[in-house]
Amino acid sequence: MSGKNLFVRESSGLVKQVNATDSIMLNLGNMSAGIALFTSISPYITGGGIIWIAAIIGLILTLPQAYIYMFLSGKIPRTGGDYVWLSRLTHGSVGMTMGFALMIESTAFFALVAYFFSSAVGTVLSTIGSLDGIPSLVSLSSTLSTPLYSYLLGAVIFAIIIGFNIFKAKWGYKLVTVSVIISIITTIIAMGIIAVNIPDFHTAITPFLKAMSITPPSNYASSVSPFSIIATIGILPLLAIFTYPWMQATPAIAAEAKNVNYVKLGIIVPLLLTGAFVTIGFGLLYLAGGYAFTNYEFINNGFVYTFWTVAMGLTSNAILQWIIGIGLMIWEFSVLAYGVIVFSRYIFAMGFDRLLPEIFTRLNKAGSPVYTHIFDLALTLLFLVLPVISISGATALYGAIVIGMIYFFTVSIAAAKYGIQNKYWPVVASGIFEAGYFIFLTYEAVTNPVFGFAEPNGAPNPITLGFVIGAFVAGLAIYLVAKYYHKTKEGLNVDVLFKEIPPE
Repeated sequence: MSGKNLFVRESSGLVKQVNATDSIMLNLGNMSAGIALFTSISPYITGGGIIWIAAIIGLILTLPQAYIYMFLSGKIPRTGGDYVWLSRLTHGSVGMTMGFALMIESTAFFALVAYFFSSAVGTVLSTIGSLDGIPSLVSLSSTLSTPLYSYLLGAVIFAIIIGFNIFKAKWGYKLVTVSVIISIITTIIAMGIIAVNIPDFHTAITPFLKAMSITPPSNYASSVSPFSIIATIGILPLLAIFTYPWMQATPAIAAEAKNVNYVKLGIIVPLLLTGAFVTIGFGLLYLAGGYAFTNYEFINNGFVYTFWTVAMGLTSNAILQWIIGIGLMIWEFSVLAYGVIVFSRYIFAMGFDRLLPEIFTRLNKAGSPVYTHIFDLALTLLFLVLPVISISGATALYGAIVIGMIYFFTVSIAAAKYGIQNKYWPVVASGIFEAGYFIFLTYEAVTNPVFGFAEPNGAPNPITLGFVIGAFVAGLAIYLVAKYYHKTKEGLNVDVLFKEIPPE
């Protein structure tokens, strides 16, 4: 049986419309430097560590992964990206189990981002309201943080993004590109404000500290541990798990890129830019405030004293305050915007491989995989209910990020196998190195309570454990059911599909 008869159809139907800028911005939204500069890193650091040094180390250790993704994207540029690599280089069951688990984990994460979008909005409103003496903004911030408003705000924003993608696939890409460009510009503005205030930072930051009631005591320096390279390396997993490895967005839309080199640019450029933004952003805070002051605020007031709030606090210009605040909100928005595109392409690829219903591969007249988007919306709205029912239960799903580490470990193994078979020794070396690195990160994700999988006593969170196991079991079960169905109904062994590269 020829390859073209194995799949749902001879061509995916997706249009090659992604240019270099779209490709780069998609993965920049994926890595989300602006959110790393918000509250996903600094509140969790240990005494003695310096974030910007850890950021440089993390960037260096991620370069072999970027090489793997650039290499395999050039060799196998298909919709679904690394799901296709996994299912072809290992086995269909591996690709489906890992790929579907990753999508379930990602959907839960996007739902949490949508729900806690109100947190970013609330931070901006409360900061500006406190700085400028506007009680109504502080009050509105509190209102938006209530469960009902958080749900409604998240649901409306996500539905709008889905609508853009359904109406025209190209609009979805432009939504990501525009939002990330705005985010980058506002980040640079925030950096500039911090930089110009370095000479008299401690005087300039005083109004902000007083407004937020986080002024350190006179003897604060004595409570800060001295710098330690060991403690700095201890910060590394925060960056290595939450930020750097998430470069699979652009490879997932490789079949829609106008040129395969745009996909490669969409891997390495976002990684380098993310490293630069995180390193410079945190570096400016350390340079301005000094080591002791900065770590004191991060450790004791890390959810209030952030890159974004400090930048807002250093200027009395209301317009600049709002520009910076909007930049933070747009960074959060861009995560949802890229996520809608990437989720749909993975599900599309699984449908094209006959593991999910064929309906997920159907396109509307605008070239959009409309049914995958509807599935995404339904699944996300379902997950959005969880924080309303139980905040602690929902936030436990952050710990499911361990699925990503296991997934990237598997991709690294698949890359090493491909390199061995085809005698691409740099790929072999990179795959082996990254496999070891992701074993370490998986261990960190499972044992370090910061990541939410483990409780402070070391035991796994039962909700997180159940979710992680359930995600992998669901992926494998779908594969087995699809294999049985196609064998009995059509006489087709789906494993044969994975000996072919899907047509585009």
